[in-house]
Amino acid sequence: MSEREQSGQIAIDVGALYQQAVELKEYIDTLQKTLTEVLDSIESVKSSKSAIDEINKGNQEYIMIGDRKGNVMFKVSNINNVKVIVHLGLQYFIEVDPQTAKKILDDKEKELNDYSKALQAELAKSIEAYNQLAQVLSAIQAQAQTGG
Repeated sequence: MSEREQSGQIAIDVGALYQQAVELKEYIDTLQKTLTEVLDSIESVKSSKSAIDEINKGNQEYIMIGDRKGNVMFKVSNINNVKVIVHLGLQYFIEVDPQTAKKILDDKEKELNDYSKALQAELAKSIEAYNQLAQVLSAIQAQAQTGG
């Protein structure tokens, strides 16, 4: 038995721990970016549902934004609210009545909310693991500085 084994000390590969922390930090960054995109998609779906509701009110004139930044707007009137086109995913769209469109958007919003919750849970778990690694590395650094 070695002297370390007899004294109950454990050999730790600090380089491997540090590498794990770096990889975990990159994973956390990716999760945060993905979560931001999912939350943006949820807001986009809510906005689409609001637009359908607004069109169903039967107003005569609307201002439609041509892009997310509002670089161009269209003044439109007499929108036919019999059918709307909904994005199903990938490159698939479907033309349906407004109520069906809202049902599709409700389902999409639920799916995105479920995904968001899963991402948040994974993010919390990953942050906890990262914090534990950071504490171990800090303890090792402190011990090395005191000459232990």
